[in-house]
Amino acid sequence: MEQLLNQLDLNLKELYRKALDADAILDELQNKGQARHQAIFPAPSIFRVSSPRFMPYLSETAEQVSAIRQTQQFNTATLELVVKQLQLLHKTLTEFRAVVAK
Repeated sequence: MEQLLNQLDLNLKELYRKALDADAILDELQNKGQARHQAIFPAPSIFRVSSPRFMPYLSETAEQVSAIRQTQQFNTATLELVVKQLQLLHKTLTEFRAVVAK
């Protein structure tokens, strides 16, 4: 269980810097009159939160990992959701960086 939690933490740490950078780019774009989207992941989504920035989505995922760590218990559905959220964040941030780099 500890190895699994450590792996989830590593993913969160990797995403943290990427999300901060992406949100800073989105702030710049919004200041220029661009980036007028309402949410990164429109409803319906695997996230409860809805935001035009990445950090709230990452925070939601981190809270779920923290809850698993505190209780030292999880069900398969919760773990699957966390993994899907991490995968979606990785994919979307990678795609975002590729589009911005052009």
